[in-house]
Amino acid sequence: MKTIIVNDVAASMGGALSILRQFLRELKENEMAKSFRWIIFVSNDLVNEFSSEYIEIVKVDAKKWRKRIWWDTFGICKWLHDRHIEPSLAVSLMSVGFRKLDSPQIVYMHQSLPFGDFNEFMPFELKARFYRLAIWKWMKRTIRRDSSVVVQTNWMKEAVSNKLRIPKEQIHVIRPVIEPFAGEELRCVNNKSYYLFYPAVASASYKNHELLIKILSTIKKKKPELYPRITLAFTCNPDDNRITKYYYRLSKKLSVDERIEWKGYLSKDEMLREYIQSDIVLFPSKLETFGLPLIEAASMGKPIFVLDEPYAHDVLEGYKGVKYIPDDPAQWAEKLEETLATRKRYFEKYENEDSGGWSKFMNLLVSTCKLNEY
Repeated sequence: MKTIIVNDVAASMGGALSILRQFLRELKENEMAKSFRWIIFVSNDLVNEFSSEYIEIVKVDAKKWRKRIWWDTFGICKWLHDRHIEPSLAVSLMSVGFRKLDSPQIVYMHQSLPFGDFNEFMPFELKARFYRLAIWKWMKRTIRRDSSVVVQTNWMKEAVSNKLRIPKEQIHVIRPVIEPFAGEELRCVNNKSYYLFYPAVASASYKNHELLIKILSTIKKKKPELYPRITLAFTCNPDDNRITKYYYRLSKKLSVDERIEWKGYLSKDEMLREYIQSDIVLFPSKLETFGLPLIEAASMGKPIFVLDEPYAHDVLEGYKGVKYIPDDPAQWAEKLEETLATRKRYFEKYENEDSGGWSKFMNLLVSTCKLNEY
């Protein structure tokens, strides 16, 4: 029986952990996968949840950067060598490859930071600057030119091919699976005049919450009668990190803090309620691999304002309820005024025709493994 190894020791929370869970669920349910032996390296507590006759989950102490680099470079090779295992295929779900493995490689790429044009970090974002440089160097050292790469959007396919010099025929676009909201039959009444919702954590300045704060300031000056009827909701707290603290100070400085609701972390059901009661979903992020909230909002027929960036056009192609707007507070304010005046709050729901993402990914792994005889 051929062996396929999967490395994802970086997945401990957030989107990376969601990707790992979705992959493991597909692996456990996929009939073709049962013809192979799977060894999955993780750094979390998923061992008992997904282990089976053909799936071995190995927990590795590699959450910290130093330990992770050692594992990716030497540890995984030593683990395999000590057990006399020669994998037929090596899969990485971490956006980086394998440094010293000779096996064919497939890399699932969900980190867009090294591939975008954004480089306007705030002075205190030293970790983000370092991470952008470090992850890019690690990608170049570990992703071979004969590797296959899976990306989520067409713009990422172009960027990965250009920067890593990988032929486009080796890069596969597979859109992520969108998990449906539970209880979509619920309906919430919006008692506020105009409710604007930005479903993104302020993890870095490229998320661009600053633009929305400046939009409020612009509306307050030019349309004072509209300003008190607007509420802007963020899914973060003012004291979450240095960026949110900066945004809170900016909102106070521009005297628009009274119109901002800081919601903090929201559960899936709470997110559903926010989507339902929102008049417009705003998404001014300057850089995204995919932008999952865009699909969530479009699947509910919501009006969407999004920054005019390649990822947005990729994700929302064909959706009639979206406006692509440049990174300019005046233009956003103008479009808001126009849209709120029309009071059109609903569009034909976006239908995700490409819903079998993990099944397609599994087909790629199995077919690649069958092509490589060891």
